[in-house]
Amino acid sequence: MKSYAWWLFGIAGLFNFAVGGAILFARPSLMEMFGLDTIGGSNLVFANLTGMFVVLFGYAYLRIAADPVTYRPYIHLGAAGKLLAVVCVVVPWWMDAVPGTVPALVSADFVFALLFLDYLRRTS
Repeated sequence: MKSYAWWLFGIAGLFNFAVGGAILFARPSLMEMFGLDTIGGSNLVFANLTGMFVVLFGYAYLRIAADPVTYRPYIHLGAAGKLLAVVCVVVPWWMDAVPGTVPALVSADFVFALLFLDYLRRTS
């Protein structure tokens, strides 16, 4: 099971680094690609915070990958964070505030959340 944890949380960590890095360093291209409004002014602070928190969660997932027993409490936090990310994206989509491309992006977070919860269920 340790090998599975290494793969699952290692991939999740790298995924978060990629997403967080894209939010921080490739934002204009992402906004255009997914049909989102450009971000400016004080909203840049929130976009930067989002990117940094995504990277921070990625670091936590890499810690779990390295030692899933010691960092087991982080798995609960990670699953909750992934599910909250889904809610934060799906609700504006239901309200027709963002295009349908955005929920498609966060579908990976939903899959990771389910895999995290399954890992918790199958391990002690």
